Amino acid sequence: MDSTAAIKKSWLRVLLFVIFFTMLTYFGSTLVAVFFVVLGLPQTDTSLFYVGTVLIFLSAFLSVWIFRKAIDRKSFASLGFKWKGFTNERNTGFLTGIVAITILAAVLWAMQLLQWFTADINWIEILQITFILILVSFSEELVFRGYILNNLLQAMPKLPALLISALLFAGFHTLNPGMSLIAFLNIFVAGALMGTNYIFTRNLWFSIFFHFSWNFFQGPVLGFEVSGLDLPVMLEQNLRGSTLLTGGAFGLEASWLATFILSITGILLFVVFQRKYKSVE
Repeated sequence: MDSTAAIKKSWLRVLLFVIFFTMLTYFGSTLVAVFFVVLGLPQTDTSLFYVGTVLIFLSAFLSVWIFRKAIDRKSFASLGFKWKGFTNERNTGFLTGIVAITILAAVLWAMQLLQWFTADINWIEILQITFILILVSFSEELVFRGYILNNLLQAMPKLPALLISALLFAGFHTLNPGMSLIAFLNIFVAGALMGTNYIFTRNLWFSIFFHFSWNFFQGPVLGFEVSGLDLPVMLEQNLRGSTLLTGGAFGLEASWLATFILSITGILLFVVFQRKYKSVE
């Protein structure tokens, strides 16, 4: 309970925030769809994804800013944007994302389920999707780790707070194309993994850097779909075999291999961070 906040119970702040953020996002999406129709703009998957990402970023920033300033009565920066002193966390997050997704791809390649071919690279599209994935990483971490997990940690122990924030993170992705039970489970596990550093440091840079490197190397670099989204790529694929292994059209996040790799990685990180930050309250 925070005696300085306008609403004392932090779990209630989280509930109200989720409702406000969801309503703002869907209202904005409806408004954008109307503008597309009125202006006669083509509603392609790419244009809707790009515009939708910018919209979610704006909704996330506005929602968190309003609740942090007016309800929590704390500074926006206190959510976990301190840069100095967190170089190791940023590097760990970025490299862990690359290593985890590379291991998954390497296993499929070793099983002869995956081949790569050179692609005609459109560098403008690659730059555009890089910017979009930065927005995705920042906005989702701001909401689910920065605001939701931050406030849940004031109401309950670390582990329940981490798991609840991860569950909400997975729920946010349920409307992604091709969502399945395995994909939901993996996104839940990924959400817990990305929160492992935050519950000890209250700093967002580990999760932001992991989130970006995981998405960027999964999609544009290695050619997989990312959470059911088909993005510009640097390598074309020939992917075959059971979707339980490959993830199918949803990407590696719907693979049982991802369940295993993400779970092991998350547990190892939790143990490492717990030992490193055992003196931090």
